[in-house]
Parts: sequence; C-alpha cells; structure tokens
Amino acid sequence: MKKIVSMIALAFMVALPTFAASPASDYDEELYGRNRAASTVRPQFEVNAGFITGGKLATKNFGKLQTNLSRPYIDVIGGVRLGSFLFAGVGVGVQYAYGECSMVSKATDIGGGGAPETWGSVSIPIYANVKGYIPNRSIVKPYISMSLGGHIVATSNFSKEGYGKLNGGLLMKFGAGMNISMFNFGIGLASQNLEWVNTSGETMFKAGNNAFYIEAGVTF
Repeated sequence: MKKIVSMIALAFMVALPTFAASPASDYDEELYGRNRAASTVRPQFEVNAGFITGGKLATKNFGKLQTNLSRPYIDVIGGVRLGSFLFAGVGVGVQYAYGECSMVSKATDIGGGGAPETWGSVSIPIYANVKGYIPNRSIVKPYISMSLGGHIVATSNFSKEGYGKLNGGLLMKFGAGMNISMFNFGIGLASQNLEWVNTSGETMFKAGNNAFYIEAGVTF
C-alpha cells in the first residue's frame, strides 16, 4: 500500500510542474502574438467617393456670403497601417464644384465686371491623412480621421468666362467613420480656402468654406 501511495505521490510531483507551466506558456504565446500583431506594418489603400455640402463663404472683405459650393469628389489614399491602432498616408483626388456662385453684386461693386453664375470648377486635393482606430474582435472598426493639405484649381468658369482666375488654398478635414469588413463609411467637417484674382491681377476676395462631408468606399 505504501509503495502504491509513494508511486502516486512521485507521479504527481513529476506532473505538477508540467501542468503549472502549460498555462504560462500559452499565456506567453498569446502575449507574443498580440505584440507581434501590434507591431506589424503593412500597406493600406482606400478609394472613397463623397459629397461636400454647399455653404457660406467667409471672406475677409465682405463677411459671410451665401453661396452653393456643393462638390462631389473621389479620393485615393495610400499609406501604411501601423498595427491595429494607427494609419498614416497621403491622399489625392478630384472634386467638382457645381453650385450657384452668388457674388455678382459684390464683384460689380469692386471691379465692375460681375462674376460667373456658377462655380464650375475642378480641384485637385493633395493631403496627408491620419486615422486612429479602435481595435476590437468585430468586423466593425470605428476610427477618427484627420486630413491636412491643400487643393489646386485645375479649371473653372472664372477663367473660361473671362473673370480672372480662381485659386485653391488650404484644405482640412476632420471626421469619424467605420470599416465594416473591407467597406468604409465616414462623415465629418471639411474646410477649404479659395482666392479669386481678376484679369488685372487684383485679388477680389480670399475666402474659406466650412461644410459637412459624407463618404463611402473600400479599404484594402
């Protein structure tokens, strides 16, 4: 009997360290896997189509002017995903402002030449983009997005109709959104600066436009 008890005790003493080590080993492996995932750097690309609502122009010369600077856009963003939490990249796109340009009376008061009835302008935004993700086990990944850069006016009714030139300026966007699997949805605020220079080289106005945007696309 004593021999059997001694053998059982010996077997228990041998097995105990193995059982005790197994959870720690699994735990260490899990932590290693988490750290490895958190430190990965991989390329990430987005293609988004969106719409920026029209709104007032905040000018230095005349205060706020009512207008309709509505503009659909398409953006392509490329960069790196840093683990599960952060994305940093560069975006480029094209947007078309098609709304009513309600500045005829003000422009006539200054230069006597009036102004186009519509914006009719195509701009090329170029900007840096940073996103902060909230990681979880779901396919839904919420994020906060910030963009800073500028936009170049490629063509506009100002030059076509002989009213001078419309120039771009600073561009900023701040918003929130979510990735659902590979699909992307976002909303936020967009701020964009403009400058109108007449045919004589005189600056007619410098203005900023603040408006809401909504976009959808794919992330891969």
